[in-house]
Amino acid sequence: MRRPSHNKNSGFTLVELLVAFGLSGIVLIIITRLFSTAIFSSNTQDMLSEMNQNARYTIRMLGDVLMQAGADLQSMYTDIDRDTVIIPDGNAAVCSGFSIKINPRSGMHIIPQNNSTAICSLEVLDARRFLRAKMLQLIPGGKSNLPIKIYTLDKIDTVKNFIYFQPCDLFAAGDAICSFVKKRYFLSGTNLCIDSASLVIAENIDSLVIKFLDKDGNQTSIWTDMRSVDLLVRARTLHPDAKYNGYPDHYRRVTLTYRFRLRNKVQ
Repeated sequence: MRRPSHNKNSGFTLVELLVAFGLSGIVLIIITRLFSTAIFSSNTQDMLSEMNQNARYTIRMLGDVLMQAGADLQSMYTDIDRDTVIIPDGNAAVCSGFSIKINPRSGMHIIPQNNSTAICSLEVLDARRFLRAKMLQLIPGGKSNLPIKIYTLDKIDTVKNFIYFQPCDLFAAGDAICSFVKKRYFLSGTNLCIDSASLVIAENIDSLVIKFLDKDGNQTSIWTDMRSVDLLVRARTLHPDAKYNGYPDHYRRVTLTYRFRLRNKVQ
């Protein structure tokens, strides 16, 4: 009579389980590190892309604003130096901000005839052209010896095409009235702002250097002498990179420069 055979246990030993857990842990660590590296690399690329976009936008936008200075205020007159259009911060030839007069909707009116009495309003061809402006500028015509004057724009009637201003004044035939508003571009910390620190148009701008040059290439802060501009913009990433040692604070940076002539100061 044959005795029944006993089945052998086929489970894992403790050593085998420990080895399997160890290998699994190593694989998990490798996968985690690969994932973390991929996430870090992606975040770095996103920050670098954003940094370059901020730098390119800032230098192009400021370049366009400065290059066209005066075009919408005095384009009808040969003497383009009759008024100050660009005012560097601190009246310095090298600055990080400036104010500029802009005619937002090209509002302009030519006085058709002499006024015998002082007036505070004018009928214009299209009052909508004066919207978004805050001030008026009088540019004397050929028959007028008056200096350039500035008026406060009080009211705009787009139905009757009238503009109202203070103070009242006398005008001569050929005088031109232009609307304008002053805009200031400046750095507040690392934000590029317009008019107010709360109006941010570009972020993470590490440095902004604006140099105004005369016809001989010398630095100047006087609008009548300005002929060209050197613009330097340095942008940085949103967060530092501990593995990057190009700068002591570990921020990555990009620097762009741009030299151009003021289009309305070419002589």
